[in-house]
Amino acid sequence: MRKLLLLTFISLIPIFANAQSSHDFIWNPELSYSWSTSDRVSYTTKLSIFNDLGELGNQAAMSYIEPQFLMSYGVSTRFKVGGGYYYRWSVPLLDGYNYEHRFLQQIGYISFIGDRRLAHRFRLEQRVRSSTYQNRIRYRLSYDFPLQGERLDPGENYFIFKNELMTAFNASAADAENRFSAGLGWFFNNRYKFEFNLQYRTQDIFSGQEITHLFLAGTSFYFNQ
Repeated sequence: MRKLLLLTFISLIPIFANAQSSHDFIWNPELSYSWSTSDRVSYTTKLSIFNDLGELGNQAAMSYIEPQFLMSYGVSTRFKVGGGYYYRWSVPLLDGYNYEHRFLQQIGYISFIGDRRLAHRFRLEQRVRSSTYQNRIRYRLSYDFPLQGERLDPGENYFIFKNELMTAFNASAADAENRFSAGLGWFFNNRYKFEFNLQYRTQDIFSGQEITHLFLAGTSFYFNQ
């Protein structure tokens, strides 16, 4: 089963790369640093950048820069609550750039189907933009498992699958989006891991406009203190 999933993931790479014109293909590198101040309280800072590969060589190539800060409190071994703040800097290399302040509250918990671990996350967001204000609700389900054995040990690789559904709404307008991603991870040790993923986004579902599609390649490096 794991070999079949690996072959499926590899075969999807050229599909993602060619499914849209080049200006719709995004590379999203991320750098994340986490630390804990107690057994229950942890913090994460993250820097995320969106690069439009169809605009390479132009000032519009860098679509977004997003510094982020998150805090979480472990209510139990399976249940966490937290909150955080994002700042989105849109097309920072161009004059007249736009910004967004994003405040969030979230709940995360773990469930099991047999011995399979599922991670759930519910998130509320308040998005204060340079021109508008928007509320958003998000639900993400993720599932990861090692390629060798039943438990992920240092030095091993793993698969990770995620699907997130979100809806944005104001008093006079609504919108929705779905994001599905599949990825491979490298768990070097308890302090370092790296992930590569391919993501497909279906956007503008309830906006009254034509539904749009976006393909992203993500690379994420995680450092834990």
